[in-house]
Amino acid sequence: MDLKQINIEKELLARVAQGDEDAFNVLFHAYVPRLHTLVMKVTRSEGTAKDIIQEVFLYLWIDREALAEVEVPQNWIYKIAYNRSYTWLSRQCSRNRKYNEFQLQHPDTGDESLEHTVFLNETARLIQEATALLPEQARKIFKLSRETGLKAAEVADRLDISVQTVRNSLVRSVKFVKEYLAQHGVMLPALLVILNF
Repeated sequence: MDLKQINIEKELLARVAQGDEDAFNVLFHAYVPRLHTLVMKVTRSEGTAKDIIQEVFLYLWIDREALAEVEVPQNWIYKIAYNRSYTWLSRQCSRNRKYNEFQLQHPDTGDESLEHTVFLNETARLIQEATALLPEQARKIFKLSRETGLKAAEVADRLDISVQTVRNSLVRSVKFVKEYLAQHGVMLPALLVILNF
């Protein structure tokens, strides 16, 4: 990666550190394809790869105040993804030879902290609570979009409603869920609200 690209990404991280959701979205969309390849090599599971990538970006957002200090964003983000992937691998089979070799080569890699695990679980629980409070039609639309990854047109087709109705409903639902989370002390970008934890 050249110096110009590093500086662009450092600027994005600095903006994310200030709570800029647009910068977060740019970073997210730039890194998801790269991280997907990396994580799939370890997990060999599409669903698990998606979950780990979401965890990486949730972690990034939680600790965003520290982002301004990151010198090489790509290395930092890849390290988080590696750590999360191999933590998952260790949980699947603690005696797995690959994991043990990785631990020997990277002794500073440990399990994610209890604090972050609790935060992830609590956030997922709050999103479920907020979703349950949505009107029935809005809840169906939100769940189809979030849990099955269907696009607006596919949700509209499945529920026999217009695409615009789906989009309007999703905007209102994401806003409601974000506000619900904020009332409980959890501030997340809209992008993370719509993703499945």
